Amino acid sequence: MIVRIWGTRGSYPVARAEMLRYGGNTTCVEVRVGDSCIILDAGTGLRQLGEALGREPNPPTTINMLITHTHWDHIIGFPFFAPIFSPQNRLEIYGLQRTQSSLRKTIANALSDPLMPIGLEDLRADLSFHEIHEGLEFQLDSRVRVCTARANHPYRALAYRLESDGATLVFIPDTGPFHTVLFGDERIEWTGKPTANTDDDLLALATMRARIINLARGADWLIYDSQFTDEQYARFPHWGHSSASQAREIAEEAGVGQLLLFHHDPHHTDTQIDAMLEEQRTLCRSDMIITAAYEGMELRKGDLP
Repeated sequence: MIVRIWGTRGSYPVARAEMLRYGGNTTCVEVRVGDSCIILDAGTGLRQLGEALGREPNPPTTINMLITHTHWDHIIGFPFFAPIFSPQNRLEIYGLQRTQSSLRKTIANALSDPLMPIGLEDLRADLSFHEIHEGLEFQLDSRVRVCTARANHPYRALAYRLESDGATLVFIPDTGPFHTVLFGDERIEWTGKPTANTDDDLLALATMRARIINLARGADWLIYDSQFTDEQYARFPHWGHSSASQAREIAEEAGVGQLLLFHHDPHHTDTQIDAMLEEQRTLCRSDMIITAAYEGMELRKGDLP
């Protein structure tokens, strides 16, 4: 399994000199297993990934795209992904089944006038949309096993576990912790402090956390939402994102080999992310490796070409 990071930011892309080392594109990760090409989220990093695929002597013609959720920062790169304009390509696009709008309709709306001068019908690749639900397990290209769980994020989001060739990657770019706010499909009106959770809410949060821990159990790599410092989280618990400390606690409990801090706040400079990383390394009570994901980062394990 080869994992390449193409976008690490959350919320919106940034282009500032003091943020170049960790990168300014929004979330996008490429996974290669033999001839299989899997893409996790379609943030602005997807554009550069598409260009890189075009430079390969034998680029993949079938691409599996797993979308955690359709907030703008996770799909904004889709219209600029070069392979969607080639009739030789087939894209299998997976995303969370919702009641408000189908996955196909959501992507089509993002491409439609007046937002874009093209529509879904103008794309020349063969696109297939698959709406999936939390807890689903399935195979991709017979070589990659995918497991899912629900993340604690506004309007719900999926977490993914990919297993193949003796390597395991878990991708949880957007989730709040599991003790303060239970996020669902409804809008949460922020009053300055979290609404008291009911017993049912607390049970749902505990169950969700247990499933996230189980999803990440023993993974080689855990890419996890680390947008906030603890001080920032105390001010923004309603955003549906975690602090670096909360990410480390989940990773340690799950016994992962390497934690990658991810979904960097668009206001955080390289120096600030360095400080967050060093703090978590100091606090870590195990031999787990902790790094901060950066654009161009590559991870390798298992049956490699």
